[in-house]
Amino acid sequence: MKYSLFSILLVGVMCVVGCSPELGLQMTVPNLPEPQAAVDASAATDPVKVKVGKFVDARASQTIATIDGRSVPSEGALGDVVQEGFTRYLRQAGVHIAILNSPMIDGEIVDWQARVKPSFPTSDAKATAKLRVIVRDSKSHPLYRATFSGEATASHPMLDEESIQKLLAQAMGSAIETAVKSDEFLAQLSKGRVE
Repeated sequence: MKYSLFSILLVGVMCVVGCSPELGLQMTVPNLPEPQAAVDASAATDPVKVKVGKFVDARASQTIATIDGRSVPSEGALGDVVQEGFTRYLRQAGVHIAILNSPMIDGEIVDWQARVKPSFPTSDAKATAKLRVIVRDSKSHPLYRATFSGEATASHPMLDEESIQKLLAQAMGSAIETAVKSDEFLAQLSKGRVE
């Protein structure tokens, strides 16, 4: 069977278009996945208590995804998603979430974005997340600062907006989980207690 040059080019163009994810003009900030097995801080004789404060969006750009050179800005409150994620991840690790008379964590979202490279037969995507976290004592004095990062990658012939959001959520979840599993981070939370 013979194929014309036109039909070969048409199939090639269809494959490239089919492998290139379609994204809207904006992308909603995804909710974070459930935490994986984390350090169990509940076994301590004196349980760790903490207040989870605000996380400010300090990214250099509002872009949350870049696909084939096109920037897609984020839609939604990134700080609220990270604050809620930290609360869930800390609870899962056995940390008690408090409102008063406890140390507090807050910080900045330094990076949170996905880069998608359409290709044939699969498109590749990599999501990265970076948080600058501050632990404060019960009187709001800074005790500890650290940066935690996470990433996630995927290759698939049909990457869509939902799969890119999932990748973004995994990257931020990984960054938060790295913090929660940090012995130094948990030790600083214990230091900040009211005596």
